[in-house]
Amino acid sequence: MGNRPQKGYDYRRAGVAMVTLKTRPGVRLCRITQRTFELTETGRIVQHELQGIPAFYGQVKIGQYQIMPDHLHALVHVVRDLPEDVTLQHVVRGFKLGVDRICRERFGEASFQVFEKGMFDRLVFDRDHLKREVAYVRDNVRRYRLRRAHPALFQKPRVVMTLADGLRLWGVGNAFLLTHPCRMQVQISRRETEEQWEARQEVLDEMLTQGCVFVSPFISPHEQRVLRTVAMRGGCAIRLTHDFFGERYKPGGERFDWCCAGRLLEVSVAGEFVRYARLDRAACLRLNEVAGLIATTEWSQWRV
Repeated sequence: MGNRPQKGYDYRRAGVAMVTLKTRPGVRLCRITQRTFELTETGRIVQHELQGIPAFYGQVKIGQYQIMPDHLHALVHVVRDLPEDVTLQHVVRGFKLGVDRICRERFGEASFQVFEKGMFDRLVFDRDHLKREVAYVRDNVRRYRLRRAHPALFQKPRVVMTLADGLRLWGVGNAFLLTHPCRMQVQISRRETEEQWEARQEVLDEMLTQGCVFVSPFISPHEQRVLRTVAMRGGCAIRLTHDFFGERYKPGGERFDWCCAGRLLEVSVAGEFVRYARLDRAACLRLNEVAGLIATTEWSQWRV
């Protein structure tokens, strides 16, 4: 669970953040079936303490939230600047300590802890982004049920998107990544030097911490390095290709496991090309163009 704050941002100031907390192994907050949703005793404590945050911090309001079996999503609205010695991290830490205290008293376990260390936060800067985050939180349970009821949706090629010009994009993997509120296009020239790549590391770390989905054909050596880093760090990606997806197509090697884990979507733009066409400059340009259509934000907008 990432807990690195966004560089240069004052977490005391008024604003909105999408906060995600992951539970420790074995701690379940709810039970979800195709027809029911039931909070566990721990989940009820989490909900009570979450709703009680404004009583301790009048500058904070809790917006849309969703308790899931192994994590919590909450849109935290800081409506007025926090006191000098208080940040969003302090607010979340106090919430977690309160949850642990009640759980220890309730369950009689002196060392009981609900959440992993740190928090994941994604800052929200405009109304459109806020709408996407709200929709994402509201849709969590439905997507969870869909994954459980139809696991084949994450394994077999199907049409995942149709462009304005009518081109159908076929995908294998987690198609819900297409609706993730933060989708970042990655396009790095083959001519980029090692020194330039090193300068990108801070940006890459920041985007990983913010939980962004990386969108790219991942062709150039540095783009491939981004993909490997995302995989190693537990991130998510949408990988575009000019290859055709047959009915029995499955991603190769580690990408298959990544797809099954819900962290990768492979998208075929093969309808633009002659079957088995080579990956020439025109194909690369088209793949990057489609990546730009899928993404919500360009890498360049996140330079530090």
